[in-house]
Amino acid sequence: MPGAAAVARRNVRLYYAFIALMDFGLWFGIWIKYLVVERGLELKYVLLMDLPFWFAVAALEAPMGALADRIGHSRVLALGAAVYAATILGFGLTTNYWMLFADYMLWAVAQACRSGADQAVVFDSLKAAGRESEFTAIAGRGFALTMGAGLGGIILGGVVAALAGMAFTVQVSAVTPLGAMAAALAMREPRVEHVRRGYLEQLKTGFGFAWSHGAVRATMFLSTGLMMATFAPVVLVQPFLIVHDVPTGLFGVFQAPVRVAGIIGALVAWRAARLLGRDRVVGAACAAAVLAYAGLAAWDALGAFALFALPAVVQGLVRPVLDTYVNELTPSDRRATVLSTVSLLFSLQVGFLEATLGFITDDVSIRAAFGFTAVFFGMLLPPLFFGWRRSARAGAASRPAPAAAAG
Repeated sequence: MPGAAAVARRNVRLYYAFIALMDFGLWFGIWIKYLVVERGLELKYVLLMDLPFWFAVAALEAPMGALADRIGHSRVLALGAAVYAATILGFGLTTNYWMLFADYMLWAVAQACRSGADQAVVFDSLKAAGRESEFTAIAGRGFALTMGAGLGGIILGGVVAALAGMAFTVQVSAVTPLGAMAAALAMREPRVEHVRRGYLEQLKTGFGFAWSHGAVRATMFLSTGLMMATFAPVVLVQPFLIVHDVPTGLFGVFQAPVRVAGIIGALVAWRAARLLGRDRVVGAACAAAVLAYAGLAAWDALGAFALFALPAVVQGLVRPVLDTYVNELTPSDRRATVLSTVSLLFSLQVGFLEATLGFITDDVSIRAAFGFTAVFFGMLLPPLFFGWRRSARAGAASRPAPAAAAG
């Protein structure tokens, strides 16, 4: 029987393999064009499916977490990878909205199975070996690997779609999650006792703590607003390329720099916050997101695609900054519940935004969708930002001064 240190090393290697195989998707960069152009589905109804999808993800996260505690995180990861493979294959074969709806529900199950479970099995393995201090570095490498795998899949997927067709590209993408399933099954579950609150208690604890602490509450709302603002390009990038008649083979070439911009933003986030201050970084990020969509609405040319890099940079900058701030304010025994509450709020709201953008794009124009997005976040983000800044400064003023300064 291998020791805890050997199990930790094995699980870390398998964790890297799992996320690389799950996030290397040839279909990522072309799937909306595939559904709209090749399958003849309307964008507004495709994006309308995101509404029940995100509701399902929100409802399934806690039950899947409880299942992982009972049978093991690695087994739930394997289940999620298998369901994800079935989801992608279903997308590759779908011919109507009912099949598409079923695919989205499978996708929600796969998403909920993976949510946090991959990192949980790594952390538990490291903790059993007395090496939990290494988790931050391992998670950072995992994030870089996730972004790199997605970047490679987008670029290669566009080439494969141009040569072999979009349907084949989506269908063959189901292979890599099966490899991820094998990697998850090969993990050795560490023997760690888990204590998980019930779903309702988890929500009550997260909302109760966040609502009673002004800085945490304001950060939660601002983080959710910015997450939605930076998520909008996910659904508008491919329609933009379709409107401007970009060949399928170049879809990945256009989208790759946007991903790179997000990686750069994440890498410089801590330096920017230290040099400029947290307030200035977050305020500039809010303004940049709104200006990007206003520019896309006003500039009707293929060159406007470069503006998609701004929300990507905003996402890379803001998530580490605000996540760190929440972790600084939240006690360790409440941290998971507060962070899960942020994810839940995002899931409950983003589906409405996606559906709205789909209907505006189809029934009016994509420029109108960008204009709506600019106005919506131009009205939403400023009060959230100034409320957050006021709460943060009030919280900082109320904290006791360090001993050296007080003396």
